[in-house]
Amino acid sequence: MNKTLIYFLLLLMLSAAVYFLVIRKSSSTLNEKEKSFAVEDTAAIYKIFIADMTGKKVVLLRTGNGWTVNDRFEVRADYMKSLLATIKKLNVSYPVPEAAEKTVITALASSNKKVEIYDREGTMIKSYFVGGGTLDSEGTYFLMNGSQNPYVVSVPAFEGVLDTRYVTDEQVIRSTALFRLSSNEINMITVDYAGQPDSSFTIKVLGADSFEISNNNKGTLTTGNFNKEKVHNYLALYASVYCESYVNDLPKKDSILQTPSFCSIAVTDRRRQTQTVTCYHMPRNSTSEQFDAKGNELLYDADRFFATVHNDKDFVILQRFHFGRLLKSFAYFSSKSSSTQR
Repeated sequence: MNKTLIYFLLLLMLSAAVYFLVIRKSSSTLNEKEKSFAVEDTAAIYKIFIADMTGKKVVLLRTGNGWTVNDRFEVRADYMKSLLATIKKLNVSYPVPEAAEKTVITALASSNKKVEIYDREGTMIKSYFVGGGTLDSEGTYFLMNGSQNPYVVSVPAFEGVLDTRYVTDEQVIRSTALFRLSSNEINMITVDYAGQPDSSFTIKVLGADSFEISNNNKGTLTTGNFNKEKVHNYLALYASVYCESYVNDLPKKDSILQTPSFCSIAVTDRRRQTQTVTCYHMPRNSTSEQFDAKGNELLYDADRFFATVHNDKDFVILQRFHFGRLLKSFAYFSSKSSSTQR
């Protein structure tokens, strides 16, 4: 074998080694990076940015008291649990077939949600785009920022499109809590029923086991003249009071606010800060009960009503089953009143 042939073979072997050890390895590394969407250690996540093509965006920040959205509101715990679980479990089902790549990339360019995930130091952990679902809705198109190769991504044991997990409307994911006050944090509660002065009442918390209940028409009840257990139970309700949803953009909001309210509840805490909930009837709609138990036609929705909360800053829907527990009457606290009386 002449020297020229030996040199040629050596060069060929060296080229092959370079290809497999450098070029192919780099390509493999890049391929792994562009499909590694999941963040295994979600405890390391301190900031999540989500934006859609309509201009809506949210910035979720981890604080010592939980997560906030846009530095304005507390985020619902159930939403953050779902979002973080999704981020942790993202799994590539398969790369988009080459024949469909152009179509998918075009769709992603016109409709997507951009997601950026940061750690405590502000270092970006992940940046990717979330598109729509596959035709069978069992996967979602994802594209790593800086990559040209989209993938179909899913979450084990979940069937559906994942873009709905990445919400860009702060009103949807903000906490629905209205009151979370322990009994010893409450100074006074006033429940005022429009047109029913005899039912209205004010509870003043004088001490851990000392109260005063008053009504403008019927005077004041002192210890021994009211059921103290009922007062304790009633105050305990304010530890967990929530609305169903925020409807600040409801088209009929202004017309509803022009109608008379039927009740207001003002709660003053120990810091002398007062929060007021003003309640309005919800007009009967197609999903409402149409008649009461006696067959009489109902004018209003029997299960829900509207309210202004956070001192008129927000407009919400309240569930009568949940919030209705607060709508007691002055007579309810009388030592002679039955437990079923309002």
